[in-house]
Amino acid sequence: MPRSTDHGEQTKRHIAATAKELFVLKGYAAATMDEIRQLSGSSKGSIYHHFKSKEVLFLYILQLSMDEWIRKWRDIEKPLDTAREKLYRLAEHYAEDFRNPLLRAAEEFSSSENYDQEIRDKLLELTRMHYPAIQQVVEEGMRNGEFRSVPLDDLTFTLFGLLGGLSVAYYGYDTDRIVGLYRTAIDILLQGIEKK
Repeated sequence: MPRSTDHGEQTKRHIAATAKELFVLKGYAAATMDEIRQLSGSSKGSIYHHFKSKEVLFLYILQLSMDEWIRKWRDIEKPLDTAREKLYRLAEHYAEDFRNPLLRAAEEFSSSENYDQEIRDKLLELTRMHYPAIQQVVEEGMRNGEFRSVPLDDLTFTLFGLLGGLSVAYYGYDTDRIVGLYRTAIDILLQGIEKK
């Protein structure tokens, strides 16, 4: 029985990988489930067995992308000794995600008003997946005496808002400049929270 489950998961990931390539190439709206079916070599029944709609498929791809972002972050943070270092690298990692080829399709998807509350809730959950990583760094900095003690949730949400808010730079700056902007934002934040 596990073999069948493994095969089903492989099929699901194959469909998602094919769909991701198509979404990157054509955008979210222009890519169709029939094209995904053809390119993946899957039957219509197989596609809809794994994904009840194009929205659900796209959310699955976004989930995989966020899972990968978190895995990369865990690798990045391992050798870092201080919360200060982690804060800078976390901001850079956040900014470097603007190189993600799926970004334009994700932006198109998130601006759509054609999905139900369940899809909207899942999208919101995905946008908040950065939150625990941010909170861990902030909490570590306060625990180690690097940052002054302020309400953890307040500081975490402030940093989350800062990183998210700076994402509007995506529309006017190249990624290298965005990374620099994020580092400057951390410089300014640290002036307010570092223990002197």
